[in-house]
Amino acid sequence: MSVLQEIVAGLGVPNFGVLIPEIIILLTAFTVFAIELFSKARFLITVVTVVGLFLSAVSTQLISQGDLTFYGLYLVDTFSLTFKFFLILTAFFVVIVLRPYLESKDTYYGEYYYLMLFSLLGMMMMVSAPNLITFYMGIELASISIYILAGMFRKDYLSKEGAFKYLILGGTGTAVISYGIALLYGRTGSFDFATIADTITSDNLDVGAVAGIVILLIGLALKASSVPFHFWTPDAYQGAATPITAFMAVAAKIATFAVILRIMVEAFPFAYEVWNLGWALLAAASMIFGNFVALRQDNVKRMLAYSSIAHSGYILAALAAPTDAAFTALIFYSLVYIFMGLGGFIFLSAMERQYDWNNHINDFRGLAKRSPMMALFMLIFMFSMLGIPPTVGFFGKLGVFVALIGSDIWWLAVVLVVMSIVSAGYYLRVVIYMYMHEPVSKARFNFSMGEAFTLAFMATFILILGIYPTIFWDLSSLLSAVLMQGVGR
Repeated sequence: MSVLQEIVAGLGVPNFGVLIPEIIILLTAFTVFAIELFSKARFLITVVTVVGLFLSAVSTQLISQGDLTFYGLYLVDTFSLTFKFFLILTAFFVVIVLRPYLESKDTYYGEYYYLMLFSLLGMMMMVSAPNLITFYMGIELASISIYILAGMFRKDYLSKEGAFKYLILGGTGTAVISYGIALLYGRTGSFDFATIADTITSDNLDVGAVAGIVILLIGLALKASSVPFHFWTPDAYQGAATPITAFMAVAAKIATFAVILRIMVEAFPFAYEVWNLGWALLAAASMIFGNFVALRQDNVKRMLAYSSIAHSGYILAALAAPTDAAFTALIFYSLVYIFMGLGGFIFLSAMERQYDWNNHINDFRGLAKRSPMMALFMLIFMFSMLGIPPTVGFFGKLGVFVALIGSDIWWLAVVLVVMSIVSAGYYLRVVIYMYMHEPVSKARFNFSMGEAFTLAFMATFILILGIYPTIFWDLSSLLSAVLMQGVGR
């Protein structure tokens, strides 16, 4: 046996069976790239992307037993598989509404599709990361692809401006994360979450450990667009093609929330005194700033961008209470935000294709009379983001609130409630314009089948989960337990 054979035999062969979802996404991306390169068949590109996403989503449900593979660099468990499924689902809904939007704006490029798939692959790597190396590779793949996606509206100045800000601040965040990882490696001698957890405890916290955790936290906060590291968010969201904004605001954020939770729970479970107050302050700042600035916005797309900053605060507030109930609430809110966020931004995407629609608040005047069903969909999305029962957004905020009260973090719970009340000022403003004003135009709307299906699906699911929240709450509780079992693995 040669030296090379001995080395390979010693390392073993990775378990590719648990990597089927990632393999399908990668093959789909290369296939779409080839089609775009040689034929530019738009319908075929869409079909291949949709089929690839569908097969990948199905494969996540067929993996009955996870594994720690690729020589300990990749973890496939119930937590990662669940988030992969919802990330793929998000990309699926964005893809089925993307082509009509791009063609209506005369900005169709096949690059949108395979860049989105590469970004999705990076997010899937993030949620499966058992160490800082895999996490870093995943977040870089996802981020670089999104930087390009944000600036693909080549004829629009806002797109270039937003992409440039995103690139500069996102690159800064990457550099900060790199420095945090370097400090943690210097302190622990390992990138592995379990080893870091065994090394850094409340009894041996020193300057190196604290600095590494704090710097890593700052980098993660920037990726999650938490205040005061949010400056890229409004411009990047407003300038990007609206379906891409939906992908950025939902998929990228959900993957970031998932990896933040995994890192905090699995790498620093015995040093929570360092990070729980930090996340509490960031959450409070995000809720306050995001809601008050959103009140001043007349452009609804920009308003939803600031709203997403506020929702980052609601979700990350759960990390102030390092308990199983809080982790469950964070997971639950992250998952249900997919339906609210996608619904809101894809609604704007569908309306932007209409000849007289610019996302200004005045465009919503009398929408209930022009298109009662579309107005109803938007009302459901706004009520859910506000947190009014029987929408699922109410239970998302309630779960975080109860977790904070259970840990005696009253001040943050009060901020959450007060800021939710403040948010009524801009969510209900949209509803008032739709139902209590006369329409400025009587022109009929034209929607694609994908847009109609997506909006109906999101609105219906928000109501179903609002009536039966235990479906997702039990799932979130299971995922929280999976994470807790991995502590000190």
